[in-house]
Amino acid sequence: MSGPTTATAAADRFEALAFRIVPLVAFAALAIASLATGPAWSAAAAPWPWLVSLVIVGLPHGAADLAVTRRLCGRTAAVVGPCSGYVALMLLAGGAFALAPVPALLAFVALSGWHFGAAHADAQTPSPARRPGTLALAAVARGAPVLGIPLVAHPEAAAAVGAAVAGLAGAAPAFAPDVVRGAGVAVVSLGAAALAAEAWRTRGDPGGPRRTRATLVDLAAIGLLEATTDPLFSVGCYFLGWHAWRQMRLLAPALGCGPITGPRSLVAALVRIHAAALPLLVPTWAALAAAWWWLPFVEPARGPRGLAILSLVVYVVVTPSHDLLMDWWRGSDPRRGRAVAPSGSRRTSLAG
Repeated sequence: MSGPTTATAAADRFEALAFRIVPLVAFAALAIASLATGPAWSAAAAPWPWLVSLVIVGLPHGAADLAVTRRLCGRTAAVVGPCSGYVALMLLAGGAFALAPVPALLAFVALSGWHFGAAHADAQTPSPARRPGTLALAAVARGAPVLGIPLVAHPEAAAAVGAAVAGLAGAAPAFAPDVVRGAGVAVVSLGAAALAAEAWRTRGDPGGPRRTRATLVDLAAIGLLEATTDPLFSVGCYFLGWHAWRQMRLLAPALGCGPITGPRSLVAALVRIHAAALPLLVPTWAALAAAWWWLPFVEPARGPRGLAILSLVVYVVVTPSHDLLMDWWRGSDPRRGRAVAPSGSRRTSLAG
């Protein structure tokens, strides 16, 4: 029994290294660099995490949704059920943004915080999202700081990003920095209260206190990055290097790759996931390219920042469908129709 046990332990260590330790160390290094040299470089580099995300890990992790659904449900059932609903919700979100960009953008920010936090909790072991009544606490505790800290630390820059995104739909909002900072303080306070409530409720659970400590470490590294760098840059790094990257681990078994146990299986999973995403990625890239070329941007025309801002509109449109699919996936077993963790049978120790 020592052989399989040793192999499992090695695989768990690799997953913890690849999907938790390396991203957190990278975030801390970027924050230290910003503290040492100032935040100007991060403002100049702000578009690039989003541009990388269009091709690698970020957008592909969502574009694989339909392939995952087809594999779990079967082609006919997926088209009739989840896929048609997915597309309908995308059209609804796109229409809402076109008609009422500011409310749609605010709703997107709130939904993103929920989605980020729930995904963070899903990847922890034991996941607090699996305990009855704790999903909301877990999602708010982990997602609220991610979106609140940039508002507190960089309200002017955060307001400029929001105005630029809404401007693509013809709106001209003036987000007052003081209001933005106040909203950020409220959101961060809500996250802190949720984490404290979760810690109290799960204090007697196996692994509960350890998971709370690990969450604090995660949020400290992420928060330090967001407090010291441009908000478009820091949230882009979080999306690319934490949220989407960690969901690759959950997508791999659903696409038939098996668990990620080492560098070779990681590369194989990334190739499979990106290939599965191509049917949605290619038309999305084409639409982005056309819009980037033709739209009269308030940002520098056809520059990297303009494309990064435009890519945020894609996420405004697709995030409601993606999040709803993740909620369905979280609560259903494609084999028996019963609750099951989405990562498959082998739970890992990403919580630290």
